[in-house]
This record gives sequence, structure tokens and C-alpha cells, in this order.
Amino acid sequence: MMIISAETRHIEQVADIFCEAFLDSINFFTRVNEDVKNAIKEMFNLLLLVYGQGFMVAIEENEVCGYIVMVDNIKKLWFKAITTGFFLKMSYWLVSRKIVLDGKNLLKIIKNKIFYMKFEVSTPPSAQILSIAVAQKYRQMGIGKSLVKAGIDFIDSLCIKRIKLEVRPENTAALTTYKRFGFKQIGKTKDLQGNWLIMVRETD
Repeated sequence: MMIISAETRHIEQVADIFCEAFLDSINFFTRVNEDVKNAIKEMFNLLLLVYGQGFMVAIEENEVCGYIVMVDNIKKLWFKAITTGFFLKMSYWLVSRKIVLDGKNLLKIIKNKIFYMKFEVSTPPSAQILSIAVAQKYRQMGIGKSLVKAGIDFIDSLCIKRIKLEVRPENTAALTTYKRFGFKQIGKTKDLQGNWLIMVRETD
């Protein structure tokens, strides 16, 4: 297994892993179909454009088996989402019904984004683990730990001393991994699906 910088050719498999890992969360808002998957691929293409080497994939036998997205500054993502037309494209897909969301589910998304903004403004600026997942058939093989280590090493190379993340309290495997790498819980937040623990790793 090796960990390398993500490339455009990896996005399809990354999107599949994301859909598999976060299926319940996606279904909370809408059903997974080709249009939804295309929107997810657009999201990961944007992340690749913005964060480059901070977007890494684990490769096993020429297959993407996991990924991690490390963010050095979340404001860069918001800026690019506006200037590249990402928000406009997503809005068009909603209006044209390529992505089917009724008013109730659209309101859920807006509320969840408000919760996320609360997380951002309530914690000091820092790097963060924005997204990480390992394909089901490759779990319990140490790939998640390797991705977290690679992500931390990347942020350390930028001389950034603080990394934060959110994790569900019931995700005991992830909690164990994060604690092993020096992350400590500093608070809690929540969204429409439940609670999140806020964890931080700081170095001198």
C-alpha cells in the first residue's frame, strides 16, 4: 500500500468510497443516484484544485482504497467555490432538478451548513482533517492510521501547529486513532444528525 497525492483520475473511486462510507448521511438529505454522484465528484474536484498535495489517496494494487483531505485554510475553499462557479453549478442542478431535493431536505442542508459555520467561528483558525474514509473491504488493515499520519506530516511540513477535526462520538475506531496521534477533545458541536466531538492536535 502506498499513499500519494490525489489526481483527477482518482476522483471517481474517491467518490465511490465517500458514498459507501457516508451513505446514511447522504440518504438523510437525498437518495444516491448518478446526478448526486456527479455532484460529489464535482466537490472532490474542487477540493483537489484548492488543496492539491493536501488531498491524498491510499493505493493498493492500482485501486484507491482510501483518501484524506487536509485543509490548511478553509477560507480558500469558500473563495474558490465562488470564483470557479461551483456554487452556481450546484444551484443550477437544483433548479433543473438534476439533484432532486424538496424544500424540507434543502432546509436540512442549509441548517447543517449553519451548524458547520458555528463550528468554524467557535474554534480558533487552524488546519483540519476535512474528510477521510477507507473503502469497506480495506478496513481494519491500518490504512486509516497511515492516512492520518500522512495528513499530519503534510500539515507539519507547512509549519502549522494546530489541526482540528470533528468526529462522531460513536465512531470509536476513529476516536482511538485520533487519540493515538495526539488529538484531544476540546468541545462538542452538533448538526441535524447528532453530536460531533471537536478534537485538536497542537504542537509547540
